Amino acid sequence: MIKSRWGLGLMGVVVLGAIGVFGLSASGRAALARAVFVQPESVPAWVHRIALVDEALGRSDLSRAVYEWREAHGAALRSGRSEGLLAVGDRAIRIAELGGGSSYFRREARDVYVHAAFRARAERSRDTILGIAELFDKLGDTERAEQVRRIAGSVS
Repeated sequence: MIKSRWGLGLMGVVVLGAIGVFGLSASGRAALARAVFVQPESVPAWVHRIALVDEALGRSDLSRAVYEWREAHGAALRSGRSEGLLAVGDRAIRIAELGGGSSYFRREARDVYVHAAFRARAERSRDTILGIAELFDKLGDTERAEQVRRIAGSVS
């Protein structure tokens, strides 16, 4: 029998440790049984969000279109790719048209297109960059179109 305080304390630690290990082991198996394996997303989140923007635009629901556009913009930024940003920029133009030519969303589209051009440069996609330059020409922003063409010139 253990008579010292130290021995009694050590025995308590060993017993509590054993209980903890067995308890953890049991709960670990239960947690493992509940584990869910997630497959990578096959369709980027921005694609779903763009569809929601399109639905709202189809109903002429400007408020909902703006909300979904903001969500799509965030998802496109997180994707790290230029294609999502291009779709978001295009929808900003459509929102501007639905809102009676809102200059705010036309500016947003320009900003998103510039961001897309830089992403396309990182992707080494000269054709995408030149397509963005054409978008600026259609918007009547020839100065920015020329700037984007210079970006395309830096891509080999």
